[in-house]
Amino acid sequence: MDILKEAEALQDEIVANRRDIHGYAELGFDLPKTRALVWNRLTEYGCAPYAVGKTGVCCDFGRKGPMVLLRADMDALPMKEESGLPFASTNGHAHACGHDIHTAMLLAAAKLFKRHEDELKGRVRLMFQPAEETLGGAKDMIDNGVLDGVEAAFGLHVGVGFPLSYSGIISVPNGPSSAIPLKCTVRVPTAHSRRKASMRFSSPSGLSRRSRCC
Repeated sequence: MDILKEAEALQDEIVANRRDIHGYAELGFDLPKTRALVWNRLTEYGCAPYAVGKTGVCCDFGRKGPMVLLRADMDALPMKEESGLPFASTNGHAHACGHDIHTAMLLAAAKLFKRHEDELKGRVRLMFQPAEETLGGAKDMIDNGVLDGVEAAFGLHVGVGFPLSYSGIISVPNGPSSAIPLKCTVRVPTAHSRRKASMRFSSPSGLSRRSRCC
C-alpha cells in the first residue's frame, strides 16, 4: 500500500472540488452550496456525514480506539475577486485565504480513510468548519460536541510567498501560530491606597487578527 501514490492519483479530483468551491465563495455560516458539495462528496465516497452546529459537517472513521480530529475551514472573505481566472468567484466574495483548498484536501482524505477504514488502529473524525473568518464557527461546533471523545486535533494552512511555500513542503513553527492575539489588563487594589495598579500583557505572537498569514 502506497498512500502517497493513492493521494497523488486524486489530484484531478482535488483540483475540481477546489475550483467548484472557489467559484461560489460563501461567507460565515451562510454556506449552502459549499456545505452541499461537502455533504454530497462524502456520501458519494460511502461515508456517513452528520451535522454539527449551525452549518458544520463531520464524518467519522474507524470503530474503536483513540480518536484524532482533522479540521478544515470552508468560508471565504467579503472581497471581490480580481484574478480573471475562468473559475473565479463572481458573487463579490473570494476564497483569498485558501479555505477552498483546505476543504478539497480534507475531502480527499475522507476518500482515502474510507478506502482503508478497516486498517485504522483508532478512530478519525473530519471536521468541516464554517465561519472561521468571523471566529464563531469553531465555538459553535465545540459547543455542539465536535470534540467529544477526541484526544488530539490537527489542522493546517496553505501558504504562498515564503521560501518554503511550495508543493511537498510542510512547515511546523516553533511556538504559537495562527493564534488570536490576546491583550488583558488586570487591575488590583494596592496595599497602601485606594488607587489601582495595572498590569498589561499580550500574546506571544504579537500579531493582529488581520495581519496573520493566510
